[in-house]
Amino acid sequence: MIRLALYITLAIIIALCAVWFVDNPGQMQLNWRGWEVRMSVAAFCLLVFLYTVFCWYMFKLYRWFRTDNPLKSPKRLESRRQKGLGELDLGWSALAVGDKPAAIRHGKKARSLLPTDNGPARLLLKADDKNRDKYLAQLQGDPATRIIALKARLEDETEQKNWQAALEVLQDMRRLTPDNPWITGRIFDQLIRLENWEDATEELDRLARAKAMDSQQQKQLAATIKYRQAMEADLSGQKTPALDFARTALKNDPAFIPAALYLARQYLAQGEKPKARKVIEAIWKICPHPDLARCFFDLEPMESPSEKFRRTQKLASLNDANRHSLHMLARVAMDTEHWAEAKAALNQLVTEKRESQETLHLLARLERLQKGDQAAAEQYMARKAQASPDPAWQCANCRTILEKYAASCPNCQEFGRIHWQVAKI
Repeated sequence: MIRLALYITLAIIIALCAVWFVDNPGQMQLNWRGWEVRMSVAAFCLLVFLYTVFCWYMFKLYRWFRTDNPLKSPKRLESRRQKGLGELDLGWSALAVGDKPAAIRHGKKARSLLPTDNGPARLLLKADDKNRDKYLAQLQGDPATRIIALKARLEDETEQKNWQAALEVLQDMRRLTPDNPWITGRIFDQLIRLENWEDATEELDRLARAKAMDSQQQKQLAATIKYRQAMEADLSGQKTPALDFARTALKNDPAFIPAALYLARQYLAQGEKPKARKVIEAIWKICPHPDLARCFFDLEPMESPSEKFRRTQKLASLNDANRHSLHMLARVAMDTEHWAEAKAALNQLVTEKRESQETLHLLARLERLQKGDQAAAEQYMARKAQASPDPAWQCANCRTILEKYAASCPNCQEFGRIHWQVAKI
Protein backbone atom coordinates (compact mmCIF):
# COMPACT_ATOMS: atom_id res chain seq x y z
CA MET A 1 0.00 0.00 0.00
CA ILE A 2 2.78 2.42 0.89
CA ARG A 3 4.58 1.74 -2.40
CA LEU A 4 1.31 2.22 -4.35
CA ALA A 5 0.71 5.49 -2.54
CA LEU A 6 4.22 6.65 -3.46
CA TYR A 7 3.69 5.75 -7.13
CA ILE A 8 0.34 7.63 -7.20
CA THR A 9 1.94 10.65 -5.54
CA LEU A 10 4.82 10.63 -8.05
CA ALA A 11 2.37 10.39 -10.96
CA ILE A 12 0.37 13.35 -9.61
CA ILE A 13 3.54 15.44 -9.27
CA ILE A 14 4.62 14.62 -12.82
CA ALA A 15 1.16 15.46 -14.15
CA LEU A 16 1.13 18.79 -12.27
CA CYS A 17 4.59 19.62 -13.65
CA ALA A 18 3.45 18.78 -17.16
CA VAL A 19 0.34 20.97 -16.80
CA TRP A 20 2.48 23.78 -15.42
CA PHE A 21 4.87 23.52 -18.40
CA VAL A 22 1.91 23.61 -20.81
CA ASP A 23 0.50 26.74 -19.15
CA ASN A 24 3.96 28.31 -18.91
CA PRO A 25 5.87 26.98 -21.90
CA GLY A 26 8.63 29.55 -21.75
CA GLN A 27 11.33 29.97 -24.39
CA MET A 28 15.05 29.09 -24.49
CA GLN A 29 17.51 30.74 -26.85
CA LEU A 30 21.05 29.51 -27.50
CA ASN A 31 23.57 31.59 -29.49
CA TRP A 32 26.93 30.04 -30.53
CA ARG A 33 29.24 31.48 -33.21
CA GLY A 34 26.40 32.94 -35.26
CA TRP A 35 24.11 30.01 -34.78
CA GLU A 36 20.85 30.57 -32.94
CA VAL A 37 18.72 27.78 -31.48
CA ARG A 38 15.28 28.40 -29.99
CA MET A 39 13.09 25.89 -28.20
CA SER A 40 10.64 25.67 -25.39
CA VAL A 41 11.71 24.65 -21.90
CA ALA A 42 9.57 21.49 -22.23
CA ALA A 43 11.42 20.49 -25.39
CA PHE A 44 14.74 21.14 -23.66
CA CYS A 45 13.73 19.00 -20.69
CA LEU A 46 12.66 16.24 -23.07
CA LEU A 47 16.06 16.34 -24.81
CA VAL A 48 17.84 16.17 -21.44
CA PHE A 49 15.70 13.19 -20.50
CA LEU A 50 16.37 11.42 -23.80
CA TYR A 51 20.12 12.12 -23.51
CA THR A 52 20.13 10.69 -20.00
CA VAL A 53 18.34 7.57 -21.18
CA PHE A 54 20.80 7.23 -24.08
CA CYS A 55 23.82 7.54 -21.75
CA TRP A 56 22.30 4.99 -19.38
CA TYR A 57 21.79 2.49 -22.20
CA MET A 58 25.30 3.06 -23.53
CA PHE A 59 26.69 2.34 -20.06
CA LYS A 60 24.63 -0.87 -19.90
CA LEU A 61 25.95 -1.87 -23.32
CA TYR A 62 29.52 -1.23 -22.17
CA ARG A 63 29.01 -3.37 -19.07
CA TRP A 64 27.51 -6.18 -21.16
CA PHE A 65 30.46 -6.09 -23.57
CA ARG A 66 32.92 -6.31 -20.68
CA THR A 67 31.17 -9.15 -18.85
CA ASP A 68 28.97 -11.05 -21.31
CA ASN A 69 30.89 -10.61 -24.56
CA PRO A 70 30.24 -13.80 -26.56
CA LEU A 71 33.78 -13.59 -27.99
CA LYS A 72 35.23 -13.81 -24.47
CA SER A 73 32.66 -15.85 -22.68
CA PRO A 74 33.93 -18.71 -20.46
CA LYS A 75 32.03 -21.19 -22.58
CA ARG A 76 33.68 -20.04 -25.80
CA LEU A 77 37.12 -19.86 -24.18
CA GLU A 78 36.75 -23.39 -22.88
CA SER A 79 35.67 -24.54 -26.34
CA ARG A 80 38.80 -22.96 -27.87
CA ARG A 81 40.94 -24.58 -25.20
CA GLN A 82 39.50 -28.02 -25.90
CA LYS A 83 40.08 -27.58 -29.63
CA GLY A 84 43.65 -26.49 -28.94
CA LEU A 85 44.30 -29.51 -26.73
CA GLY A 86 42.82 -31.74 -29.42
CA GLU A 87 45.16 -30.26 -32.03
CA LEU A 88 48.04 -30.74 -29.62
CA ASP A 89 47.20 -34.42 -29.19
CA LEU A 90 46.95 -34.85 -32.95
CA GLY A 91 50.34 -33.19 -33.35
CA TRP A 92 52.05 -35.48 -30.85
CA SER A 93 50.41 -38.48 -32.48
CA ALA A 94 51.69 -37.41 -35.89
CA LEU A 95 55.19 -36.88 -34.48
CA ALA A 96 55.10 -40.33 -32.89
CA VAL A 97 54.81 -41.91 -36.35
CA GLY A 98 57.38 -39.61 -37.94
CA ASP A 99 54.93 -37.32 -39.78
CA LYS A 100 56.61 -34.00 -39.03
CA PRO A 101 54.64 -31.87 -41.56
CA ALA A 102 51.35 -32.94 -39.97
CA ALA A 103 52.82 -32.38 -36.51
CA ILE A 104 53.84 -28.83 -37.49
CA ARG A 105 50.39 -28.13 -38.97
CA HIS A 106 48.58 -29.29 -35.85
CA GLY A 107 51.11 -27.54 -33.62
CA LYS A 108 50.55 -24.18 -35.29
CA LYS A 109 46.77 -24.57 -35.01
CA ALA A 110 47.16 -25.40 -31.34
CA ARG A 111 49.38 -22.37 -30.88
CA SER A 112 46.73 -20.06 -32.36
CA LEU A 113 44.08 -21.58 -30.08
CA LEU A 114 46.32 -21.63 -27.00
CA PRO A 115 48.40 -18.44 -27.31
CA THR A 116 49.46 -18.40 -23.65
CA ASP A 117 50.24 -22.12 -23.38
CA ASN A 118 53.75 -23.55 -23.86
CA GLY A 119 52.44 -26.94 -24.93
CA PRO A 120 52.40 -26.11 -28.66
CA ALA A 121 55.93 -24.70 -28.40
CA ARG A 122 57.15 -27.99 -26.92
CA LEU A 123 55.58 -29.89 -29.81
CA LEU A 124 56.95 -27.52 -32.47
CA LEU A 125 60.39 -27.67 -30.86
CA LYS A 126 60.46 -31.37 -31.67
CA ALA A 127 58.86 -31.12 -35.11
CA ASP A 128 59.87 -27.80 -36.69
CA ASP A 129 63.65 -27.87 -37.15
CA LYS A 130 63.71 -24.63 -39.17
CA ASN A 131 62.20 -22.52 -36.38
CA ARG A 132 63.75 -24.48 -33.51
CA ASP A 133 65.60 -21.47 -32.10
CA LYS A 134 62.37 -19.45 -31.85
CA TYR A 135 60.62 -22.11 -29.81
CA LEU A 136 63.71 -22.65 -27.69
CA ALA A 137 63.74 -18.94 -26.85
CA GLN A 138 60.05 -19.04 -25.91
CA LEU A 139 60.49 -22.03 -23.62
CA GLN A 140 63.70 -20.73 -22.10
CA GLY A 141 62.06 -17.42 -21.28
CA ASP A 142 59.47 -19.09 -19.06
CA PRO A 143 60.84 -20.34 -15.69
CA ALA A 144 58.37 -23.23 -15.79
CA THR A 145 59.76 -24.56 -19.10
CA ARG A 146 63.37 -23.37 -18.95
CA ILE A 147 64.57 -26.85 -18.02
CA ILE A 148 62.85 -28.25 -21.14
CA ALA A 149 64.70 -25.79 -23.35
CA LEU A 150 68.00 -26.66 -21.70
CA LYS A 151 67.30 -30.37 -22.19
CA ALA A 152 66.75 -29.72 -25.92
CA ARG A 153 70.02 -27.78 -26.09
CA LEU A 154 71.76 -30.64 -24.33
CA GLU A 155 70.50 -33.06 -26.98
CA ASP A 156 71.79 -30.75 -29.73
CA GLU A 157 75.25 -30.44 -28.19
CA THR A 158 75.46 -34.17 -27.48
CA GLU A 159 74.45 -35.03 -31.05
CA GLN A 160 77.22 -32.75 -32.34
CA LYS A 161 79.65 -34.22 -29.74
CA ASN A 162 80.35 -30.80 -28.24
CA TRP A 163 81.12 -32.29 -24.84
CA GLN A 164 82.31 -29.07 -23.18
CA ALA A 165 79.22 -27.17 -24.34
CA ALA A 166 77.03 -30.05 -23.17
CA LEU A 167 78.70 -29.88 -19.75
CA GLU A 168 77.96 -26.15 -19.51
CA VAL A 169 74.30 -26.76 -20.35
CA LEU A 170 74.12 -29.44 -17.68
CA GLN A 171 75.62 -27.07 -15.14
CA ASP A 172 72.86 -24.55 -16.01
CA MET A 173 70.32 -27.32 -15.46
CA ARG A 174 71.87 -28.14 -12.10
CA ARG A 175 71.45 -24.54 -10.97
CA LEU A 176 67.71 -24.95 -11.56
CA THR A 177 67.45 -28.39 -9.89
CA PRO A 178 70.57 -28.87 -7.72
CA ASP A 179 69.77 -32.34 -6.35
CA ASN A 180 68.56 -34.06 -9.50
CA PRO A 181 70.39 -37.43 -9.85
CA TRP A 182 69.70 -37.64 -13.59
CA ILE A 183 71.58 -34.37 -14.15
CA THR A 184 74.41 -35.57 -11.92
CA GLY A 185 74.65 -38.77 -13.95
CA ARG A 186 74.84 -36.84 -17.23
CA ILE A 187 77.50 -34.50 -15.78
CA PHE A 188 79.50 -37.58 -14.78
CA ASP A 189 79.23 -38.91 -18.35
CA GLN A 190 80.48 -35.63 -19.85
CA LEU A 191 83.39 -35.40 -17.41
CA ILE A 192 84.38 -38.96 -18.36
CA ARG A 193 84.33 -38.02 -22.06
CA LEU A 194 86.46 -34.98 -21.27
CA GLU A 195 88.77 -37.23 -19.18
CA ASN A 196 88.38 -34.95 -16.17
CA TRP A 197 88.91 -37.76 -13.69
CA GLU A 198 89.02 -35.75 -10.46
CA ASP A 199 85.72 -33.98 -11.05
CA ALA A 200 84.21 -37.22 -12.35
CA THR A 201 85.12 -38.88 -9.04
CA GLU A 202 83.33 -36.12 -7.14
CA GLU A 203 80.22 -36.56 -9.26
CA LEU A 204 80.38 -40.31 -8.71
CA ASP A 205 80.44 -39.74 -4.94
CA ARG A 206 77.46 -37.42 -5.31
CA LEU A 207 75.55 -40.14 -7.18
CA ALA A 208 76.37 -42.64 -4.45
CA ARG A 209 75.17 -40.26 -1.72
CA ALA A 210 71.93 -39.70 -3.65
CA LYS A 211 71.56 -43.51 -3.87
CA ALA A 212 71.28 -43.23 -7.65
CA MET A 213 73.43 -46.35 -7.97
CA ASP A 214 74.30 -49.27 -5.73
CA SER A 215 77.58 -49.32 -3.82
CA GLN A 216 79.05 -52.14 -5.93
CA GLN A 217 78.53 -50.21 -9.17
CA GLN A 218 80.01 -47.10 -7.59
CA LYS A 219 83.11 -49.02 -6.48
CA GLN A 220 83.56 -50.56 -9.93
CA LEU A 221 83.35 -47.16 -11.64
CA ALA A 222 85.70 -45.61 -9.08
CA ALA A 223 88.18 -48.43 -9.72
CA THR A 224 87.90 -47.92 -13.47
CA ILE A 225 88.61 -44.19 -13.10
CA LYS A 226 91.70 -44.89 -10.99
CA TYR A 227 92.85 -47.46 -13.53
CA ARG A 228 92.59 -44.88 -16.33
CA GLN A 229 94.57 -42.43 -14.23
CA ALA A 230 97.18 -45.14 -13.67
CA MET A 231 97.46 -45.77 -17.41
CA GLU A 232 97.82 -42.07 -18.17
CA ALA A 233 100.46 -41.64 -15.48
CA ASP A 234 102.32 -44.69 -16.78
CA LEU A 235 102.31 -43.38 -20.36
CA SER A 236 103.72 -40.08 -19.15
CA GLY A 237 106.52 -41.86 -17.29
CA GLN A 238 105.16 -41.20 -13.79
CA LYS A 239 105.57 -44.72 -12.43
CA THR A 240 105.06 -43.97 -8.74
CA PRO A 241 101.71 -42.14 -9.17
CA ALA A 242 100.66 -44.88 -11.60
CA LEU A 243 101.27 -47.55 -8.94
CA ASP A 244 99.38 -45.48 -6.38
CA PHE A 245 96.39 -45.15 -8.68
CA ALA A 246 96.41 -48.89 -9.39
CA ARG A 247 96.54 -49.71 -5.68
CA THR A 248 93.63 -47.34 -5.05
CA ALA A 249 91.68 -49.04 -7.83
CA LEU A 250 92.14 -52.41 -6.10
CA LYS A 251 91.06 -50.92 -2.79
CA ASN A 252 87.85 -49.70 -4.42
CA ASP A 253 87.24 -53.05 -6.14
CA PRO A 254 89.42 -55.98 -4.97
CA ALA A 255 88.14 -58.03 -7.95
CA PHE A 256 89.29 -55.50 -10.56
CA ILE A 257 91.48 -57.72 -12.74
CA PRO A 258 93.14 -55.03 -14.97
CA ALA A 259 94.51 -53.12 -11.97
CA ALA A 260 95.83 -56.31 -10.40
CA LEU A 261 97.52 -57.32 -13.66
CA TYR A 262 99.13 -53.90 -14.02
CA LEU A 263 100.42 -53.94 -10.45
CA ALA A 264 101.78 -57.48 -10.74
CA ARG A 265 103.57 -56.73 -14.01
CA GLN A 266 105.06 -53.51 -12.64
CA TYR A 267 106.29 -55.26 -9.51
CA LEU A 268 107.75 -58.02 -11.69
CA ALA A 269 109.49 -55.45 -13.90
CA GLN A 270 110.99 -53.88 -10.78
CA GLY A 271 112.18 -57.30 -9.54
CA GLU A 272 109.76 -57.35 -6.60
CA LYS A 273 108.45 -60.89 -7.09
CA PRO A 274 106.97 -61.30 -3.58
CA LYS A 275 104.76 -58.24 -4.07
CA ALA A 276 103.68 -59.43 -7.51
CA ARG A 277 102.87 -62.89 -6.13
CA LYS A 278 100.90 -61.37 -3.27
CA VAL A 279 98.76 -59.30 -5.66
CA ILE A 280 98.02 -62.30 -7.90
CA GLU A 281 97.18 -64.62 -5.01
CA ALA A 282 94.91 -62.00 -3.38
CA ILE A 283 92.76 -61.52 -6.49
CA TRP A 284 92.84 -65.22 -7.42
CA LYS A 285 90.83 -65.91 -4.28
CA ILE A 286 88.10 -63.62 -5.62
CA CYS A 287 88.25 -63.68 -9.42
CA PRO A 288 90.71 -66.01 -11.22
CA HIS A 289 91.65 -65.09 -14.76
CA PRO A 290 93.87 -66.70 -17.45
CA ASP A 291 96.02 -63.55 -17.74
CA LEU A 292 96.69 -63.69 -14.01
CA ALA A 293 97.86 -67.29 -14.42
CA ARG A 294 100.25 -66.30 -17.23
CA CYS A 295 101.64 -63.50 -15.10
CA PHE A 296 102.02 -65.94 -12.23
CA PHE A 297 104.11 -68.29 -14.38
CA ASP A 298 106.27 -65.37 -15.53
CA LEU A 299 107.42 -64.97 -11.92
CA GLU A 300 109.58 -68.08 -12.22
CA PRO A 301 110.40 -68.63 -15.91
CA MET A 302 113.34 -70.95 -15.18
CA GLU A 303 111.68 -73.31 -12.71
CA SER A 304 111.57 -77.06 -13.20
CA PRO A 305 108.37 -78.84 -14.37
CA SER A 306 107.81 -80.37 -10.95
CA GLU A 307 108.22 -77.02 -9.21
CA LYS A 308 105.88 -75.38 -11.70
CA PHE A 309 103.25 -78.04 -11.03
CA ARG A 310 103.66 -77.61 -7.28
CA ARG A 311 103.24 -73.82 -7.49
CA THR A 312 100.23 -74.26 -9.75
CA GLN A 313 98.58 -76.57 -7.23
CA LYS A 314 99.15 -74.01 -4.51
CA LEU A 315 97.61 -71.19 -6.56
CA ALA A 316 94.66 -73.32 -7.69
CA SER A 317 93.94 -74.32 -4.09
CA LEU A 318 93.16 -70.69 -3.25
CA ASN A 319 89.95 -71.03 -5.31
CA ASP A 320 89.84 -74.75 -6.04
CA ALA A 321 86.21 -74.91 -7.26
CA ASN A 322 86.59 -72.19 -9.86
CA ARG A 323 86.61 -73.25 -13.50
CA HIS A 324 89.73 -71.20 -14.30
CA SER A 325 91.59 -72.82 -11.42
CA LEU A 326 90.73 -76.31 -12.67
CA HIS A 327 91.59 -75.42 -16.27
CA MET A 328 94.94 -73.96 -15.21
CA LEU A 329 95.73 -77.01 -13.08
CA ALA A 330 94.79 -79.42 -15.89
CA ARG A 331 96.83 -77.50 -18.45
CA VAL A 332 99.99 -77.46 -16.31
CA ALA A 333 99.43 -81.08 -15.27
CA MET A 334 99.42 -82.11 -18.93
CA ASP A 335 102.54 -80.03 -19.62
CA THR A 336 104.32 -81.80 -16.77
CA GLU A 337 102.77 -85.25 -17.54
CA HIS A 338 100.68 -85.45 -14.36
CA TRP A 339 97.90 -87.24 -16.24
CA ALA A 340 95.83 -88.33 -13.24
CA GLU A 341 95.70 -84.84 -11.78
CA ALA A 342 94.71 -83.37 -15.17
CA LYS A 343 91.96 -85.96 -15.63
CA ALA A 344 90.64 -85.41 -12.08
CA ALA A 345 90.45 -81.63 -12.52
CA LEU A 346 88.57 -81.87 -15.81
CA ASN A 347 86.29 -84.69 -14.65
CA GLN A 348 85.24 -82.54 -11.71
CA LEU A 349 83.78 -80.00 -14.12
CA VAL A 350 82.09 -82.68 -16.23
CA THR A 351 80.60 -84.40 -13.19
CA GLU A 352 79.24 -81.11 -11.87
CA LYS A 353 77.95 -80.25 -15.38
CA ARG A 354 80.04 -77.09 -15.47
CA GLU A 355 82.13 -77.97 -18.49
CA SER A 356 82.75 -75.28 -21.08
CA GLN A 357 84.27 -75.27 -24.54
CA GLU A 358 87.73 -74.94 -22.99
CA THR A 359 87.05 -77.97 -20.75
CA LEU A 360 86.26 -80.16 -23.78
CA HIS A 361 89.26 -78.79 -25.66
CA LEU A 362 91.53 -79.77 -22.77
CA LEU A 363 89.92 -83.24 -22.52
CA ALA A 364 90.60 -83.77 -26.24
CA ARG A 365 94.19 -82.65 -25.76
CA LEU A 366 94.56 -85.00 -22.80
CA GLU A 367 93.36 -87.96 -24.91
CA ARG A 368 95.90 -87.16 -27.62
CA LEU A 369 98.83 -86.58 -25.26
CA GLN A 370 98.24 -89.39 -22.79
CA LYS A 371 96.83 -92.14 -24.98
CA GLY A 372 97.23 -90.96 -28.54
CA ASP A 373 93.49 -91.62 -28.95
CA GLN A 374 92.49 -89.35 -31.85
CA ALA A 375 88.94 -90.82 -32.05
CA ALA A 376 88.20 -89.96 -28.41
CA ALA A 377 89.68 -86.50 -28.93
CA GLU A 378 87.42 -85.89 -31.93
CA GLN A 379 84.39 -86.95 -29.88
CA TYR A 380 85.20 -84.27 -27.31
CA MET A 381 85.74 -81.69 -30.04
CA ALA A 382 82.38 -82.58 -31.57
CA ARG A 383 80.71 -81.82 -28.25
CA LYS A 384 82.53 -78.49 -28.00
CA ALA A 385 80.05 -76.59 -30.19
CA GLN A 386 77.14 -77.42 -27.83
CA ALA A 387 79.06 -76.56 -24.63
CA SER A 388 78.73 -73.23 -22.87
CA PRO A 389 81.24 -70.60 -23.97
CA ASP A 390 84.08 -69.46 -21.75
CA PRO A 391 84.13 -65.97 -20.22
CA ALA A 392 85.43 -63.06 -22.24
CA TRP A 393 85.71 -59.30 -21.95
CA GLN A 394 82.29 -58.05 -23.09
CA CYS A 395 80.48 -54.72 -23.04
CA ALA A 396 77.35 -55.00 -20.93
CA ASN A 397 75.74 -52.25 -23.03
CA CYS A 398 76.26 -53.25 -26.67
CA ARG A 399 77.49 -56.87 -26.21
CA THR A 400 80.76 -56.21 -28.07
CA ILE A 401 83.40 -58.83 -27.23
CA LEU A 402 86.98 -57.60 -26.82
CA GLU A 403 90.27 -59.47 -26.77
CA LYS A 404 91.66 -57.15 -24.10
CA TYR A 405 90.12 -55.01 -21.39
CA ALA A 406 89.27 -51.38 -22.14
CA ALA A 407 87.85 -48.79 -19.75
CA SER A 408 85.53 -47.45 -22.47
CA CYS A 409 83.84 -49.63 -25.06
CA PRO A 410 85.33 -48.88 -28.50
CA ASN A 411 81.94 -49.55 -30.09
CA CYS A 412 79.40 -47.64 -27.96
CA GLN A 413 81.84 -45.49 -25.94
CA GLU A 414 80.18 -46.46 -22.66
CA PHE A 415 82.52 -46.13 -19.70
CA GLY A 416 83.07 -48.90 -17.16
CA ARG A 417 80.79 -51.41 -18.88
CA ILE A 418 83.42 -53.96 -19.95
CA HIS A 419 83.20 -57.02 -17.70
CA TRP A 420 84.78 -60.46 -17.61
CA GLN A 421 81.74 -62.68 -18.10
CA VAL A 422 80.24 -65.47 -20.16
CA ALA A 423 79.43 -63.84 -23.48
CA LYS A 424 75.79 -62.85 -23.90
CA ILE A 425 74.25 -62.48 -27.34
